[in-house]
Amino acid sequence: MDSCDLLNCVILGIDPAIASIGFGAIRGNHALDYGVISTAANVPMYERLSQIRNDIHDLCSMLKPDIVAMEMPFFGRENTNANKVLRAMGVIELTLGDCGLTEFIFLHQSQVKAAVAQYGASKFEIKQAVMHIFGLPEPPSPDDSADGLAIAYAAQCGARANVA
Repeated sequence: MDSCDLLNCVILGIDPAIASIGFGAIRGNHALDYGVISTAANVPMYERLSQIRNDIHDLCSMLKPDIVAMEMPFFGRENTNANKVLRAMGVIELTLGDCGLTEFIFLHQSQVKAAVAQYGASKFEIKQAVMHIFGLPEPPSPDDSADGLAIAYAAQCGARANVA
């Protein structure tokens, strides 16, 4: 990561989940691509994870990121979705490694919000801020795609979580 000037690198931001993974790729103040990887809830978990692997691989082949930033999810005590999200994160990290990306920037949600708007910003405020930062004609939709762009931008701004 040190050999790359963050303003001239392609940074891929990933908002991990199991049903809807947000992503955004940036270089400097340009949004190169953004969207979501969606998996159907009514298929077996191994098929969902396989789809995530294939779609992440396709993203890397298409975007050729230099750096990947991923938000670390926060789970409360009663979050029944945590197991699924953590499994998806493992597949994402494994696939990125297979694509030659072995160093990651991990971020906490509060760091992402602080970089693009303000601590405690709403989803609407994040979408508006991302639209303004990258000069988009309208806010990115769905919300998860705006989150992917915000994660990439926060990494570009130097945000880092103390996560190994």
